Amino acid sequence: MRKVAVVLVLAVAVWLGMRYVAHRGEVKATVVFRSAGALQQGDPVVESGQTVGRVTRVTPLGGQSAVVVRLSPPHRRAIVTDSLFGVDGRRLVVTNTFAIGKPIEDGAVLRAREDPVNRWLAKFGEAVQPLVAKMKRATDQKLDAVDADALRARIDTMENELMRSNRAAEARELRRKLNRWLDEVRR
Repeated sequence: MRKVAVVLVLAVAVWLGMRYVAHRGEVKATVVFRSAGALQQGDPVVESGQTVGRVTRVTPLGGQSAVVVRLSPPHRRAIVTDSLFGVDGRRLVVTNTFAIGKPIEDGAVLRAREDPVNRWLAKFGEAVQPLVAKMKRATDQKLDAVDADALRARIDTMENELMRSNRAAEARELRRKLNRWLDEVRR
């Protein structure tokens, strides 16, 4: 009887160890939808046309659906805090075209934004990605071309003119807005 108990404990330990090794580095998250549609356990999680994980469970949650997903280690950053989600048949589609958030932590719970605009963006976001990337590059180039010293000199001139015309409060507000904008751009 003792040998059976030892073998059973050893088997459980090996199973737990193998499970840990198999899932090490993965990220597990829950996405709450109004309805998960036809999603089932084992369905793919897709981002930019590539399978990045699997649905591990779909559970009813007070009139909604909680979809638990597991992202594979190389794709652990495929879902960020402001990713958009859509259900396309038996696929959970993640769209990051407009996302700027940080990667989610293991165990994160996210709510799918399901208003008409976000549903459209989740469904067609990848199609407009080249246009969005082009706009981002153009914006970055324009911001890089801003000469902060020349801008500061123009603001100094405007501030002095406002001070001379007894509009000191407006001058201070102008300076405050410039400094806040420069801080934002430098981040």
